[in-house]
Amino acid sequence: MRSLLDHLLLLPSALLALSVQCALAGPLEVRDTNNTVIAAPIAFAPDESWDGIDGSWSSFTVRIGTPAQYIRTFVSFASWQTLAVLPQGCQGASDYNSCAGTRGYIFNESASTTFQNIGLYAWGIEENLGLPGNALYGYDTVGLGGAGEKGPILANTTVGGFAVDDFYLGIFGINPKPTNFTSFDGPSPSFMTQLKEQKYIASVSASYTAGAPYRFSGVLASLTLGGYDSSKFVENNVEFDFAADNSRDIVVGVQSINTPSVNSSNPVATELLPGAIYMYIDSTVPQIWLPLEACKVFEYEFGLVYDNTTELYLVNDTLHQSLLQKNASITFSLAQSTTGGNTVEITLPYASFDLTASPPYQGLTNQTRYFPLRRAANETQYTIGRTFLQEAYLTVDWEAQRFNVSQVVWNEGAQTSLVAIPPFTGQSTTSSTNQSSSSGLSGGAIGGIVAGIVAILALLALLLFWYLHRKNRAAKAKAAQEEKLGEVERNSDLSAADANARGREQNVFIKAELEGSMPVAAADAESEHRRLLSSNGSGAPATPGTIGAPSSLNYFPNRGSSAYSPSTPTPGEGTQSSSHSDSNGTYQTHSTMLSPLSPSNASEADSKERQIYEMAGDMPTIKEKDGKALSEKEAMARRERIYNGVDSPPRSAVALDEPWAEAPRERRTVNPEEVVMTDRLAPPENDSLVRHRAFSFEELRTQGAKTEGTSTSASSDDLYTAR
Repeated sequence: MRSLLDHLLLLPSALLALSVQCALAGPLEVRDTNNTVIAAPIAFAPDESWDGIDGSWSSFTVRIGTPAQYIRTFVSFASWQTLAVLPQGCQGASDYNSCAGTRGYIFNESASTTFQNIGLYAWGIEENLGLPGNALYGYDTVGLGGAGEKGPILANTTVGGFAVDDFYLGIFGINPKPTNFTSFDGPSPSFMTQLKEQKYIASVSASYTAGAPYRFSGVLASLTLGGYDSSKFVENNVEFDFAADNSRDIVVGVQSINTPSVNSSNPVATELLPGAIYMYIDSTVPQIWLPLEACKVFEYEFGLVYDNTTELYLVNDTLHQSLLQKNASITFSLAQSTTGGNTVEITLPYASFDLTASPPYQGLTNQTRYFPLRRAANETQYTIGRTFLQEAYLTVDWEAQRFNVSQVVWNEGAQTSLVAIPPFTGQSTTSSTNQSSSSGLSGGAIGGIVAGIVAILALLALLLFWYLHRKNRAAKAKAAQEEKLGEVERNSDLSAADANARGREQNVFIKAELEGSMPVAAADAESEHRRLLSSNGSGAPATPGTIGAPSSLNYFPNRGSSAYSPSTPTPGEGTQSSSHSDSNGTYQTHSTMLSPLSPSNASEADSKERQIYEMAGDMPTIKEKDGKALSEKEAMARRERIYNGVDSPPRSAVALDEPWAEAPRERRTVNPEEVVMTDRLAPPENDSLVRHRAFSFEELRTQGAKTEGTSTSASSDDLYTAR
């Protein structure tokens, strides 16, 4: 029964899990930790083209101004502004339209009715890489997507126009830092911050991979604002915290860069990085900037040749064929620091380094292949550019100040799976690539769960009623059984109590009490005396063996006479009624008591009104035992043992109360040689009679006899005299 109940109690949990599972099959609405509906992430669709003069890169179109002007841009995690090429950028080109097309089209600020001119300022990015520049800034409307697309549109967004060739296409900056033109008191919010404030996205976060033209028929870039696309990468548990430098926050520790060995007999990978370094991930530029020592190792391993004019590693056709045939791959091992900790490895095939540069990039006059490796002058130039992000998926949460780097998974038929990154609540959170956002349930899902919970509660109520009913029945049955058993036990207890009582009575020695004397009528005196002389209470004559009347108060029966009692009276037997026959044959009754305290007249033995007296004899002085006075009962036992030579019966009430009780003493043995005849003793100087008595009251009797002038006789058993 217990096992069945346990299984039934497990049923509600199983039903709840089943209902939740069925409910979750419905559509989901993204919710934050406060259980409020939050915006779903924005999947910013890329263009269907490949742009750039430093390689083929997937771009994104934004619309700026009113009316909208469509500008193709590259994504930048370093920039916090939207930058576009001004008409001055193609002013010196022989073919303006062709130049405008290759640069992602032109933004004419004077043609926008909503543009608010602020002034000419330096853009403040990539200056460490030797790419300084400035732009004409203002506020204008910026929207996501090309013609016909319904991406969000934000007004009063910071927009800058430039004309230099260092950035050939426009820049769509997704860094949330504000822009300060004059002071830090009134900064202009970034595009990402406004998206969050206007609830287009749940958090200030973004995920990006640059796309790869060499994969399949060309895989376009992926940009998700406010979340990530879980179908684009292989999950890992490595999280990175932002660096302290605000201008270089997305920094990783590169512990190793290696390539597989071409020697089959030595499968150990070749290390391309002499020492671990920190590098900044920046999608604004395409190249990978490494220390000179590492560049030298690359040169030796892959046969690269450095061109001092263009400062590029140019690749001719021969080297290109050799590298294709070698088909080497390069693996980056990344961690939070340069030593220890969890690491993630990102592997790039040679195809990701096989890029083509076009004029006017780095002063080139012709298209040429090049290896996107740049020599860094110092550690501030250690940068991982867009080349790396062809095979890596970068997710950044600026609110939590954490990011994740994962290997891109290449699945041509994979369906997009967007996951929102919830807003940061001040608590420690994991990387967005390792923890899904909190998700709410649709109305149908909630209804399904509610129905399941109601069914579970009903089932629990039913089980509870059944359990209580069974428990009540069991309690009643147990009570009835206990009642029956209780009667049997009570009867057994009564029987045992009677038996114990009877057993205890065998060890109880009842104390004999003395009857008192009450005046009786003269007419009844004779019958009363006769009744006292009979053992059965009748008035029969005295039987042989009764004690005769003493002739005097100091009379003591001789040993062997009929009046001598061979046993010492038990407690309470100190007085006996006696009788003797006179000369006429008539019985004369006497009630003379051996105790001087007893009355001369005997009274009714069974009278309830007569007083009870203790046994005749001197009461010994009550002595103290162990600092405590002896009780009356102890004194009586002491007297009985001293005077009568009889101990209390074993296990009697008196004996049990005598902690000081002594063992029975043996009678002293008298040798014949010790017996001395009194008539042979010399008389003492004073011819007075010296008497040795056992009882003190004998002296009183002797003195009384001398006083009365009567003679006394004593036997040798009771009086010892010395003459």
